[in-house]
Amino acid sequence: MLKVIFAGGGTGGHLMAGISIAEEISSRFPDASIVFFCTDLKKEAGYLKTSGYQIKQIRAQTLTSFLSLPKFLFVSTIGIFRSLIHIVAIRPDIVVGLGGYGSALPVVAAYFCRVPIVLIEQNSIPGRANRMMARWVDTILCHWENTAKMLHKARSIRVTGIPVRKDIIRKKTEKEYKIFGFSRQEKTLLIMGGSQGAQTINRVLLQSLPKLKKMIPELQIIHLTGKLGYGEAKTVYKSVGIRAFIAEYFEEMSLIYGIADLIISRSGANTVAEIAEIGAPAIFIPYPYATDDHQYWNAHELSQNGGAIIIKQEELNPEMMTETIFRLLTNSEKLHEMRGRNKKQSKPFAAKRAVDGILQTLAEKKKGAGQIFERNEDQKENEPYYTRTVS
Repeated sequence: MLKVIFAGGGTGGHLMAGISIAEEISSRFPDASIVFFCTDLKKEAGYLKTSGYQIKQIRAQTLTSFLSLPKFLFVSTIGIFRSLIHIVAIRPDIVVGLGGYGSALPVVAAYFCRVPIVLIEQNSIPGRANRMMARWVDTILCHWENTAKMLHKARSIRVTGIPVRKDIIRKKTEKEYKIFGFSRQEKTLLIMGGSQGAQTINRVLLQSLPKLKKMIPELQIIHLTGKLGYGEAKTVYKSVGIRAFIAEYFEEMSLIYGIADLIISRSGANTVAEIAEIGAPAIFIPYPYATDDHQYWNAHELSQNGGAIIIKQEELNPEMMTETIFRLLTNSEKLHEMRGRNKKQSKPFAAKRAVDGILQTLAEKKKGAGQIFERNEDQKENEPYYTRTVS
């Protein structure tokens, strides 16, 4: 029986990619044992509970300053020790680090236990934890070729793409429009700020609504506000009179993605990968305080090919936002061109390739794992992906 531990956390995006890979493993090996190690944040357990996989929560924290160093070392020592106990009890064939500060402690414990390790790097700019651990792990799987070039110390790198939710690709039908009370003949704008919302984006968009209503009378909007912005958004949309669906969060994103003509969003790694997968035109407003400005560089991967526009948060204002939305939504030819350019950036077989990479690592590390990989060779897609091995 194949036993796999996924370790990650800090944000929901890291775990979402892990769930997609876990689902692919389960489809190939129905009797596989899969366990997720995440942080003790309540929301992370929430992301994972619906997946049905076993969960082990390990307390972890980031090092924010020199003053926090003693607490960081104390928490990390306990986290590594608890990870060691779980790993010894589970005896996994492989540990998959998903990135985020929640992945570091279980990966360090796996290294001490001499368990094969694969890291997943979702961002265009490699995270600090993954850069630090690159030389000690067996393989790194990443989404962008530019990322692979930055991980000089890694033993082996594969550009497989980052798996996204299987159901996000959906053709437009009358059913989706009826769910939201929308018309198929009108333009649909989707605004979202990630699972927590983005208050700066919310504020500027709400200020833009009166002018947008006049400039694009047929506009209809889906606005995922996050918890903090929901009440104000409901009031403003009602007063302006724009047809809108407003929610703090929406689980079935495939329904929304299926009808969105234009998306305004932060640019976390998973969001960018999903937007590329569906081929949606996008306006990205990167979170300016992300480590190493990685959200900007995630967005840059699509913007440099003409599929997205980047507006820096410090430059964002209602006039700029209104003009950009108007310019795109009233130009069907431009939207069509942007869809095509983003679609070319997609990696539709990322989950299969990621699992192939994991199994190949097992094949190289363990004698019996070669048979596992060969048995699934016919499930690989013919399209090649970039691989670099460092001796």
